[in-house]
Amino acid sequence: MASTQGKKRPAGAPVRGAAAQRSRRSPAGSAGAQRKQPKDSVFLPLVTVWVVILFLLVTLLYWTRGNPFRAVPSGVKGKETASVAVPRPEKQASSEKPSPAKRSNAETEEDDSRDGEKPKGNAVVASVPSVPPGPPVAPVPPKKPPVARVALVIDDFGHDVKIARKFIHLPLPMTFSVLPHLPHTEEVAALAAAHGHEVMLHMPMEPHGYPKTDPGRGALLVAMTPQQIVSEIDKALKENPYARGINNHMGSKFTEDPQAMKIVLRHLKDRGFYYLDSYTSPHSVGLSVAQELGMPCMKRDIFLDHEPTEAFVRRQVEELIRRAKVEGQAVAIGHPHPVTLKVLEQKAETFEKEGIEVVPLKKLLEGAATENGATAGA
Repeated sequence: MASTQGKKRPAGAPVRGAAAQRSRRSPAGSAGAQRKQPKDSVFLPLVTVWVVILFLLVTLLYWTRGNPFRAVPSGVKGKETASVAVPRPEKQASSEKPSPAKRSNAETEEDDSRDGEKPKGNAVVASVPSVPPGPPVAPVPPKKPPVARVALVIDDFGHDVKIARKFIHLPLPMTFSVLPHLPHTEEVAALAAAHGHEVMLHMPMEPHGYPKTDPGRGALLVAMTPQQIVSEIDKALKENPYARGINNHMGSKFTEDPQAMKIVLRHLKDRGFYYLDSYTSPHSVGLSVAQELGMPCMKRDIFLDHEPTEAFVRRQVEELIRRAKVEGQAVAIGHPHPVTLKVLEQKAETFEKEGIEVVPLKKLLEGAATENGATAGA
């Protein structure tokens, strides 16, 4: 082996072994190196084209299928921002459950508001905006019950429509007692009823001193027969079909006659009427006859304006309030005088401040009937 290596190869002798192989590959290697340059120059543009195509495909898929991650509007901030459920891989969601300590307050409130239900898929769950509690609302104090009630009856309507309209628009529930056979009897009665006021028949009756003292057309006289008395009442009611009660105009003599009053009140009781004794005579039997017949009835307590001055009417209103507080209720009779209108308008709030409820006469009678049976009176 050593001898062989020590020998020199003669010139021109063929090369053997690895050297010979290297010598044989050398031309091919140089040729391959020459071919690599054109292949690299072609490969780079192809890669670029594929990258662009891949980018376009991803973009197309993105816009055709929609973005699963919805952007939160920039205008919504703080606690009022909608919570967005972000889709996660199922394996990751099952293996990486957040601990209760790491959960945010917003997520806890969200779970509480849905009673444990969790969003599915890409559902967007809006959190309820937090509203700061306002100041506590003070309870409305209960309205005090009235200490007493009064009825305001205004007699002698039928002469003038203008003054009647003014009384109609008072902020008080009035009771309109309308005289029969006057130029505006029907009109005033209809107007008062249309505005929700109570209407009565103010029936003329014979006074002491008749005929010098004239009660007016259609008056009931003691000398009349029962048929004449009933006929006059029916004529008066034909003009005033809105009436639900009656009181006497004058009648100091007629109301002192038990037989005459019994004819009147029996006829009106059959029609469902009530009776207010104007009490023009201290000897009137009207109230006692009505009570005997079982007819709803009362008598007048105060005359507001038999002296038609402002000072007098004001004192009478104060007396009405005082008496109502003592007795629980009271009835006042006035007349369509401008001074009466003025004082009642001024005193409208005084009734409420004093705990006095102004009611229609019929309501006062109904309350009295509940307490005392079928009738009431002093």
